Amino acid sequence: MGANEVKKVQGTELPWSEEEIATWSPKRRDFLRAATAIGGLAAVGGLSGCGGSSGGNAFAQAGPTSVVDLLRSSLLSNAAFWEDVQKRFILNPARLFMNIGTAGSMPKVVVDKFNADNTAYATDSLNGYSNFLTQRQVMARGGPTGTTPPAGNGFGVDADELVVSYNTSDGMCQALLGLQWQSGDVVITTNREHPGGDVPLAIARDRYGLIVRRITLPVGNNQTAAGIANQFAAEIDAARAAGQRVRALMWSSPDFLTGTMLPIRRIVDVAIAKSNGFPPIVTICDGAHLPGMMAYDYAALGVDFMAGAAHKWQCAPGSTGILIIRNKVRTQSNPLPLPAWFPITTSSLAGTANATAIVDGRDSAAQKILVGTTPWANRAGSTSATALFDIGSVVQSTGSKHVPLIAAVGEACRVWDEIGRKNIETYTLTMGRYAKEKIAQDWGVGALYAPKDDPELLSALTSFDPFFGLPTSSGGTTADAAIASSTLSGQVVSRLLSEDNIVVRNTTVPTSGGNRFPLRMSTHVWHDPADIDRCLTAARRIARSVMGLPPA
Repeated sequence: MGANEVKKVQGTELPWSEEEIATWSPKRRDFLRAATAIGGLAAVGGLSGCGGSSGGNAFAQAGPTSVVDLLRSSLLSNAAFWEDVQKRFILNPARLFMNIGTAGSMPKVVVDKFNADNTAYATDSLNGYSNFLTQRQVMARGGPTGTTPPAGNGFGVDADELVVSYNTSDGMCQALLGLQWQSGDVVITTNREHPGGDVPLAIARDRYGLIVRRITLPVGNNQTAAGIANQFAAEIDAARAAGQRVRALMWSSPDFLTGTMLPIRRIVDVAIAKSNGFPPIVTICDGAHLPGMMAYDYAALGVDFMAGAAHKWQCAPGSTGILIIRNKVRTQSNPLPLPAWFPITTSSLAGTANATAIVDGRDSAAQKILVGTTPWANRAGSTSATALFDIGSVVQSTGSKHVPLIAAVGEACRVWDEIGRKNIETYTLTMGRYAKEKIAQDWGVGALYAPKDDPELLSALTSFDPFFGLPTSSGGTTADAAIASSTLSGQVVSRLLSEDNIVVRNTTVPTSGGNRFPLRMSTHVWHDPADIDRCLTAARRIARSVMGLPPA
């Protein structure tokens, strides 16, 4: 079929000229044929570069099949823009990478900068003593001090509230182990946390005598953001009814096992409301997948601590993360006073100390460490709208650091701001919604471990049961037994790679019936609906084979 034939499929009016279509890749032309064949392209507005809605009334009012068609058409509507974005990466074209939740891929310009900076530092034997304030300012606001960056870029905080950490686990250790805990403090968390949060929580429990209470999160499509927020509120009430002192809420958004985006703003609102008449409740979010996926304004979210990865969806180098620390009180987002918090790793006092101070009884002339005034000593209970001190610089300044690494994070953030963070969020979440609707259509909604219908709970991670609805095999293997087997689930993962060159992973989800091992796929800027279709088709074929069923 030539370009002219594509233009006239079913007489559909398309927004591209024949000359434009003729320049498209074969993959894109094939996708257009599929989209126009179902007549859905004209029924939905496109993703504006891709800044449009990822859902909208048209999707909400459509039936199950037409939702898939509308999402596919919407994603296609600015395919040329996303093809240009995809050209920024050097991914192996023979392999389909759908495990960004574990590791992303640096754009070529980031790789080039990282390599050039490493060469320069090796050539001139340069050091890394810095607090990286200039770089952090650009990351925090999407532009340097004195400029007016485009709305929605950066992370929406001030530079004194942002740290380039080593990864999410490093950030969670910083957050949890820097708080001034007391024996008997209660931390409410969930049953789907990552070891990056659970382990430092366990250290604080064992060291200080914390009490950890866990809520059991729902699984699948039958859940709402309001319902999850109510679970946190009810657990606070239950703890207090038992005479316990609730000190903090800790949760993951999204949780890494299912991809459910726990509603950060709602949970912070619960903490604020439940602090009335009680000690302020601290909020700690494991946001491993947030940087690079979601275009959040973290100041507006009001969370006390958010620890995220930079090497996943943000596509920075490995061993990098983004740590957000609330360092001033913005009454419109979180009026609660700042908690007592002390840096875990730093070589910077970030304040003026008494140079004549005595340390452990030693003479000040022999003791050069500045120990007089510690700026963090007065942080507890502060309601100041301005920072008492630059907490970001204190945490960032830890001796000589890897300058090319941190500069590469800044470059990756610059690329994201150039593409548009809201564009990326809309595209990746629309792709995730397409995957979820496709799974519901082809397997049944019961196959989903991540919800699809509440937009507040959507993320670009999708966990699902590839065995769902399959008949019992001649050997007696049921679909439920298959998803309860890490071995069988693992075989689907390994065979997707060996047979179809598709990279996904599985997870371990606790349910009322025991642990289940769904597949988890990630949808990012280098994917399109054809990639989702390919992955799901292969997963269904292999799942049948793994269960010992004949081909469909």
